[in-house]
Parts: sequence; C-alpha cells; structure tokens
Amino acid sequence: MKKTTFLFFLLFLSGVICANISGIVYGRELGAMNEYFINRYMYADIQGSNLFLFLFYERLPRFVLLAVVSVGIYGTLVVDGYICYLGFSVGFLSVIAIMNYGIKGILMIAGFFLPQWLFYGPVLMLWYSQLQYYKKQEKEFGSGGQKQKKHMKFAASILLAGFLFLLGLFTESYVNPFFLQKIIRIIE
Repeated sequence: MKKTTFLFFLLFLSGVICANISGIVYGRELGAMNEYFINRYMYADIQGSNLFLFLFYERLPRFVLLAVVSVGIYGTLVVDGYICYLGFSVGFLSVIAIMNYGIKGILMIAGFFLPQWLFYGPVLMLWYSQLQYYKKQEKEFGSGGQKQKKHMKFAASILLAGFLFLLGLFTESYVNPFFLQKIIRIIE
C-alpha cells in the first residue's frame, strides 16, 4: 500500500506540474470548470434517478473491465495504473480549480469528489488488498477446504465492493448535485 500511495502522490504532483505548464487559458475552457457550466449548474434541476442510470451505465462497464483485467499475473499493475490515473487527474483538476476560483477552488474540488469517494475509495482499497492477498497465496496450494474458504472470502469481497460501488453511485446521483450546488453558491 505504501508503494501505491507513493505512486498516487507522485502522479498527483505530475498533474499539478502539467496543469501549471498548460496554463490558465486551457483551465478556463476545461469542461466542468468553466464559468458557463458552473453558472448553469447552480440553477439546474438535476434528476437523481436519471443521473443514477446514466452513471450506472457509464461506470459499471469500467468497473467490471478493471475487475476482470486485474485478475491474473498483472493485477496489481492494473490497480497501480488506475490509481496513478486518479492521482494525475486529481492533481490536474485541483490546479485548474485553484487557477479559476482561487483558494475557493479547493471547495470546488471537494464538491466534485464528495461524498461519493467516501464509498469509491474503500472499493479501491478492498480491490488492492484482495489482489495483494491472492498474490501472496498463489504460491501456496492448500487443501480443498482452504481453497473453498479463499473463494468464499473473494466472493464476499466482490459483494462488498459491489455494494459500496452502488452506494457511491447513489450518493453521486442524489447527494452530490445538492452538495455541489451549495458549494457553487458559496464560491459565487
């Protein structure tokens, strides 16, 4: 986990540097961070059920693809790569938010990531810890009972990760829009 944390922050720093090099002009035109979008979002009537379905069909294939690709010999490499992607993205978006909104941009970033990442984060940690466990257990060929116990633990982890994933989608659909609108009103 230390290596993964180090990679996250290394790529976070890379995202910060990249955003600073690309400059404020690019930041003002960046999708969700531009003023037009923020002003429209403040008064939008967001339907949680429609957003939930959109996010479900958008995120579920990625979730399943990452889970399937991570099983096997290169599983931890896939997880590390995804965590690096997240680190770079958060670093880049943080700088763009601060460039556009000053110190209030930190609130904007919190609005984009909370509360859903309180559920998505544990999914990543569970995913990573299971891969580490299986990597360690690969060399042991225990009895049938141990294999069955291992498979039961894996199934329980998958169910827990799926439940947390759905909770993350739910909070992103129903809670985050309200939370983000309140933050935008504070910033404006």
